[in-house]
Amino acid sequence: MKHEVIYLTDDDYDLDDDIAPEYDLAAMRKAAKEAGFDTRARLMRIASDVVAVFPDEEAVNQALRELIASRAQAAQRETQQSTTST
Repeated sequence: MKHEVIYLTDDDYDLDDDIAPEYDLAAMRKAAKEAGFDTRARLMRIASDVVAVFPDEEAVNQALRELIASRAQAAQRETQQSTTST
């Protein structure tokens, strides 16, 4: 998700903005990177019924990795079957 940074003058300040204009997002990303944080990470909302199944973050990640591997294997089998049937 891309963010656009717009520096506002005092009279243009909108109280409904998510981020105050004095925050320098580029500097914040640089500081986070220097501190060892992965600045590419994204937060995602997970539905409550899905959250109830997994005890922690690692369990969710492991399930997603297994799903990715399963889909890759299915695609590979499908490719092999279409190659041998022609």
